[in-house]
Amino acid sequence: MRHSILVEFLPGKILFGCIVLLLIHSCVNKERSYQEPSNNSMPPIAKIQEDENIEISRMLVGTNVWYIDPSHEVWELIKTSGVSSLRIGGHAYDRKIPGKDQLKSWVKRIQDMGAEPILQVSQYDPPENAAELVRYFNVDLTTGKPIKYWNIGNEPWLQNGKPELSEVGSMVESYFKPIAKAMKEIDSNIKIYGPDLCYYMDEAINDLFGGKNDISGKIPGKAYYFCDGISWHRYPQDQNINLAYEGIEDFKSSIIKCKAKVDEINTKHNRKEDNVLGWGIGEYNAKGGPQVHTWENGQMFAGILDLCMKYEATYAASWSMFENSGNRKGTDFSLIDGKNMTPRPSYRHIEMIANNFTGYYAEGNSSLSDIITFGSYEGSKVSVMIMNRAKDLKIYNLSLKNADTIAHENLLKLNINANSNLIYTDSIDGLSTQTLVFENDKLLKTTYSSTFFENELPPKTVEINLK
Repeated sequence: MRHSILVEFLPGKILFGCIVLLLIHSCVNKERSYQEPSNNSMPPIAKIQEDENIEISRMLVGTNVWYIDPSHEVWELIKTSGVSSLRIGGHAYDRKIPGKDQLKSWVKRIQDMGAEPILQVSQYDPPENAAELVRYFNVDLTTGKPIKYWNIGNEPWLQNGKPELSEVGSMVESYFKPIAKAMKEIDSNIKIYGPDLCYYMDEAINDLFGGKNDISGKIPGKAYYFCDGISWHRYPQDQNINLAYEGIEDFKSSIIKCKAKVDEINTKHNRKEDNVLGWGIGEYNAKGGPQVHTWENGQMFAGILDLCMKYEATYAASWSMFENSGNRKGTDFSLIDGKNMTPRPSYRHIEMIANNFTGYYAEGNSSLSDIITFGSYEGSKVSVMIMNRAKDLKIYNLSLKNADTIAHENLLKLNINANSNLIYTDSIDGLSTQTLVFENDKLLKTTYSSTFFENELPPKTVEINLK
């Protein structure tokens, strides 16, 4: 119960303890409190002007299928996670793409779970090979549905011997344009993202998008474009950082620069509506197995997805579903731990976002830097994630409007810009993440913490009546 937690956490702090006891006395069921209009129903979300909305991509939360054919158990766990896109790509596929039967099986599984496949073709094969794959899936409709999203090549700078960055643009342009042209001659409705650099390389991106090796313009004589989105990868390489703090910051600067570049190119080439240039992260994770299997990595995943929602990414695909037997070493970048096939914190944070955050992004603010909060709204539903990156319990007042909450100065203030008058008071344990889903006078509260992770426990969800 919250009462016992607070007593244990605040021994001897009489003044603040009195404030807390007053709060507890006013809380509904001694667990949480909220303020609402006198009609005792959750206030409706006000209509926001369309140009202020940031729509969350329906395929935002993704992961990657790896070369060793995943087991049925892995596929089922990935389906349960709620991911909405799965990329079939990577270095091995670039060198030797799987056969059509294997690709068909994977694409069918992805489509049957309601997710969007992203299929990579090789930078090394001739354009007609890529065109044949587009024909196989999008004209012959071998799985019953076409594939809309495609990549050309994988990490070309790294795979081609790390040439000078000034040479990357011409290298990519030389294969990207002829392959993209051949693919779109078969189906001009597909969206091709690239070049899937191993990180956001400023010089190469500037050359390839609006620069001397521009791949973002129209194919000559056509109404469609060579490239439809900037895609890149990122694995923070410093082993001594806290991923929940510095890891998120590592991604932030690249994401902001990428969004600025997309806006610049859309203006330059007058790309509008269905033709706008987008962006996505084709791979992301921590440096390697020991860092991947940590609590902090899970909170980094959520922080990355927060930034991707805010800056309007099309997709962000983690690397990967399952590999290296989930052994916590080397190239184990799995969402699932191999010992007992238990979902890791990375999986759990993906799961909470994929299954709850839809509609429009709602930016969050916290009065304490250790706490990250953000949300979404769709119809009468408001979803909020609160991440406590510090070790101590915090009591918070959450306002679902971008304004000051009504709270004591010693309490944590959280604001979510969701245009609702509801104010909710609760606490969050240290090294813990909460997902709150408000809808129709009810709250679904999901809690997941480092303690849950250490004991291989799933998140706990309770339903709370707000009337």
